[in-house]
Amino acid sequence: MVSIVPFLVGVGFVAAAVGGLLEVTNYTERQRSDERRLVQAFTYGCLFLLALGLAAVWFGLRNADLPVWLVGGIAVTVLAVVLVQRRLRSRLGLDD
Repeated sequence: MVSIVPFLVGVGFVAAAVGGLLEVTNYTERQRSDERRLVQAFTYGCLFLLALGLAAVWFGLRNADLPVWLVGGIAVTVLAVVLVQRRLRSRLGLDD
């Protein structure tokens, strides 16, 4: 049996992480080189969020609740990725 809440949480964060990684591919080479550190931080944050999302999916498939360390890790990672994304978009002049 699949535990639906952890599974859906994991799938949602996997989708969000993939969307973030696709956003980086839309930047020009000049933009990526100008803000190299922020682009790297955003990319690594999305990859880490992807790993945590896959862990949540795995727990959901095992019919288990999400452990506290995973919930905390997801919360901290999402906050960090959003802050880096806002700063990156601001520095590149892409604020909507």
